[in-house]
Amino acid sequence: MAFTLVAIFLIALIMGPGPGSLLINPPGSEPKFWFGMPALYVWAVLWFFVEAAVILVAARVLWGKGQDNE
Repeated sequence: MAFTLVAIFLIALIMGPGPGSLLINPPGSEPKFWFGMPALYVWAVLWFFVEAAVILVAARVLWGKGQDNE
């Protein structure tokens, strides 16, 4: 489970603001719009939510195992 979460998080780091952004908005092209917002912004926010979901799952499932609920 931990390896899968790390892999998903690393893919999200690459696809979000990094080289993945070139997939939807290549240099020299007209800016695209999704849902009335710039596609690059929507793309980055989407991958931010993926990263946040991975952190929440890790906090509830992996990191919560070692603590006693008092």
